[in-house]
Amino acid sequence: MIRSILHSLVRRFERQFDYDASYMHGIADTSVGAFLKLSLARAMSKHREGVSLDAWFAAAFTAVRYEDCGPCAQLTINMALQAGVDPTTVRAVVARDAARMSSDAMLGQRLADAVLAHEPTDAIREEVLARFGEKGLISLSYAIAAMRIYPTMKRALGHAHACERLRVNGETVTAASAAA
Repeated sequence: MIRSILHSLVRRFERQFDYDASYMHGIADTSVGAFLKLSLARAMSKHREGVSLDAWFAAAFTAVRYEDCGPCAQLTINMALQAGVDPTTVRAVVARDAARMSSDAMLGQRLADAVLAHEPTDAIREEVLARFGEKGLISLSYAIAAMRIYPTMKRALGHAHACERLRVNGETVTAASAAA
């Protein structure tokens, strides 16, 4: 009974975001407990408090892109558009086009880049704190950490696929390589 409910929830998610979540179905079939824990990761990945949507999306997308999972990157784009991120901002973040990014998006991307490259983050973190406060910094930290869970799991489970071309409102945008 519980598995059929979980599969129904996954199918709804797949339809909502045009996404193949077969790995989630596999987890639900194998372990209800593991699936429920995955839903906790989803709650963490969606947390956004005290930070602009642009900064949050840029940090989240950068983290997913760093893991080189095309379907996860497309899912993040679809979620951002549905949440109301301007398509111009989405295109700019995907292409890493600093000239077209809002300052908030640029700050989110810079923080994610520094964290993922294991570079010093003191100066960027101070900028984030000045602009968004502690809640914003926590939200961006969650976005960076939690968004990496899905591509990592998918790779371990044999479901990850790399992709260089992504769609924003039907337009193909060539994704720039993640900063490393």
